[in-house]
Amino acid sequence: MLEVSGLSVAFKAGLALRGAALTLAKGERLGIAGESGSGKTLLGLSLLGMAPEAAHVTGSVQFDGQELVGAPETALRSLRGQRIAMVFQEPLSALNPLRRVGDLIAEPLRLHRGLSRAAALDRAAALLAEVGLPDPTARLRQYPHEMSGGQRQRVTIALALACDPDLLIADEPTTALDVQVAAHILDLLRDLSTRRRMALILISHDLRAIARVTDRLAILYGGDIVEQGPTADVLAAPRHPYTQGLIAARPVLSASRDRRQPLPTIPGNVPALADLPPGCRFSGRCPVELPHCHSTRPTGNPACHREAT
Repeated sequence: MLEVSGLSVAFKAGLALRGAALTLAKGERLGIAGESGSGKTLLGLSLLGMAPEAAHVTGSVQFDGQELVGAPETALRSLRGQRIAMVFQEPLSALNPLRRVGDLIAEPLRLHRGLSRAAALDRAAALLAEVGLPDPTARLRQYPHEMSGGQRQRVTIALALACDPDLLIADEPTTALDVQVAAHILDLLRDLSTRRRMALILISHDLRAIARVTDRLAILYGGDIVEQGPTADVLAAPRHPYTQGLIAARPVLSASRDRRQPLPTIPGNVPALADLPPGCRFSGRCPVELPHCHSTRPTGNPACHREAT
């Protein structure tokens, strides 16, 4: 259903996303993971034609055979909210604070489906019930600020689901939520994907969230997809040094762990966009790098020169 090839996003400071390639079938769930600043959100926005105005986007994003890179805004607008929808990481910023929840959810139904206001509000109440909000009819009259963070996130999910999209992109949907609420939101996304046979892209830095929801996983570093495959396989036997470092750095609650020992870390920081190396972008932080890692970009899966030797 979705085929991404050679997708690159450039700014004046440098290339923020470099030659991304992904595929996604109907009903499949894909996780995109990496540190903050790795390009995860930019990738998600670029799939929708919503990259920043200063960005120069090249490559190909085909959705059901329709090319989205360079497509006119009218064509993209007809897809957004109807066949492809996005759940943003900050629901309080994503929801218009001056409009009631019912009107927010009713708007795409009236725009894309031609429903009357009354019919759209009835559908909005049904959507709020589907995402697990109690007393959905009363919720229609509330403003976003009158709800908790978890409730607002459920509203953004209901809004994204309004027109029965074939693909839902969820960008850090559990940011700032407590652990229990976050688990409920993740389970909700997984169950909705299964029930509706809706493809899902979950963008997260949390590998546990990715493992809980997705079938396949792509690891992003410095704008490069360095490894991808079935989620269980990538997490159980990571091949790229960056993936190995991410998994090793996860805190583990275990009675046998020596609490006096510091948690493993990846040395250094993600380089600035203007300072990304031309070769492997993990060079300079990689514990097993080769001399030519700094100058020559690796290919393959994983994208690692050592794997190719």
